[in-house]
Amino acid sequence: MNSPQPHVIEHKPSFWSRPRLFIATCVVVVAGLGGAIYTQDDVKSAATLVTTNQQPATQIRAHKDYLEVEPIASTAPEPDRSLELWAMPAGSAPVSLGLLPEDGKGIIGLNPRQQETISQPVELLVSSETKGGSLSKQPTGPTVYQGALARR
Repeated sequence: MNSPQPHVIEHKPSFWSRPRLFIATCVVVVAGLGGAIYTQDDVKSAATLVTTNQQPATQIRAHKDYLEVEPIASTAPEPDRSLELWAMPAGSAPVSLGLLPEDGKGIIGLNPRQQETISQPVELLVSSETKGGSLSKQPTGPTVYQGALARR
């Protein structure tokens, strides 16, 4: 006589088994950190720079460690000139923030000294300098645009 075989039930691991649960948790944590880092990079301050006859020329948005430059009007320098952006802190020497992008739109990276200079409201000035920027580390050419950088 045949004895009855025990009935074997295969047990499938659930979707939320330990390895999958661990991976899902990691994905959620990484996504949360990415979101936190992204939101820390919002605009800290901004300025609309105007020409000498008060026409809007360039929008500057200051982030933690870079400036976002966007032209409002044509900003192309003369072929043998560069447009250099300066912070003009009250009571101290001007600080070069870098050259404006040749097509007017772009990003200017900031070093820690430049970041510190623009951490307070400050006047910005764009001068027309010899190609490559001022050699004296001071604005030497005529002022093309200017405006106040204000906290947002």
